[in-house]
Amino acid sequence: MATNALVPIETIVNDFLLGYKKTTEDYYTYLLHACHCVRDFRLYDSSQFVTAKVAVTANKIIEMPNDMLTFVDLCIPIDGEWWSMTEKQYIVNTTTFTGLVEGRDSTVGEGVDITTPRTTGYAARGGINDYNYMLDWEARRIFIDGTVSATVVLMYTSSGIEVSGTTQVPDMITPLIHSYLLWKESFWIPELIRERDVRKREYTETRLSLRNLINGMTYNQWRDLWLSTAMQAPNR
Repeated sequence: MATNALVPIETIVNDFLLGYKKTTEDYYTYLLHACHCVRDFRLYDSSQFVTAKVAVTANKIIEMPNDMLTFVDLCIPIDGEWWSMTEKQYIVNTTTFTGLVEGRDSTVGEGVDITTPRTTGYAARGGINDYNYMLDWEARRIFIDGTVSATVVLMYTSSGIEVSGTTQVPDMITPLIHSYLLWKESFWIPELIRERDVRKREYTETRLSLRNLINGMTYNQWRDLWLSTAMQAPNR
């Protein structure tokens, strides 16, 4: 049987210490940097993201999950597929309190549905979506418009680091974590300072190789993409 595709991050750090004949004295320092490497991988290179059903309040507000680092998409299901909402940066994102109760005051534009342009005739515009959202990162809220559903699907990236359990990471990023640790240890081991640039380049090369692997397409994926452009009628 082959090795598991997911391994605990602690195992990767232990293998690093063993493979490079290092003591366990700085184990937790290496583990900290390994967690930073996993976080950066998920943010900048990985195709992994969290898909979660989230509740929409009566005020058309979604509270961002605590582990949400970056936004990927906000969707509703239509005919078995996800339909993405459109970002509108100027949706009114203020609220009004009546005593201790938070609400939306339509007299100042809060919670009012957006007026959409014409969608038929010569004056029609393309790219019109009935469902829209606005990201308020300061309040960590998402204000939405158009949907009457009590739940929608939010796709976002997290660090992938579990604070109350075992952090499992793809085994294929083991070389990336190892090269990252070799680079970072040059910041606290004085005799390695001259190797810092070399180790950084080795980490960058490993990262690019992994990115190419993730973003590469198989023969059948290219074939499906090519066939999807074919039509029986002339394509202009």
